[in-house]
Amino acid sequence: MFGESIKRLRERKKFTQDDLAGRLGVSRQAICMWELDKRGLTAKMLTKIANVFEVSVDEVVKLQHFTVTGKGEGMITATKRVREKDVEFQLNAPQAKSVVLTGSFNSWLQNGIKMLKGKNGAWKANVNLKPGRYEYKFIVDGQWWTDPSNKNTTSNSYGSHNSLKEISA
Repeated sequence: MFGESIKRLRERKKFTQDDLAGRLGVSRQAICMWELDKRGLTAKMLTKIANVFEVSVDEVVKLQHFTVTGKGEGMITATKRVREKDVEFQLNAPQAKSVVLTGSFNSWLQNGIKMLKGKNGAWKANVNLKPGRYEYKFIVDGQWWTDPSNKNTTSNSYGSHNSLKEISA
């Protein structure tokens, strides 16, 4: 995930891949692989790259957008952080005594996420979710319900349906 930064810095200095390879003592193919995020970097090489571009290592790594992890002996790689979104679930069930939200996001725990009842009888819960596709149901006074306000459903292995929510990036 350092590739975009290396390419941007290289182009800013008006270096070709061959120019940068010569300054670092590596092959042009190594530069190409780094820019395509197909090869990790050693800490020593990362420091050398930062020195050639006259920037800090942080500028190359862009830590605010990536998580740095070790891979192999002395290798550094990065994975892009995926931001979670605060997603609201709501159910209008004014007569209910208790409502719990459960789904693929919490391994279908029956004690799930307790929802809070508002003055208007609507039950609400907020869940932090990464982008993706999630199946869910409400447990209303012990009974499993699909979300009546959500037409998106999918079949489950019990012969019924689960509500489906897709969170975009």
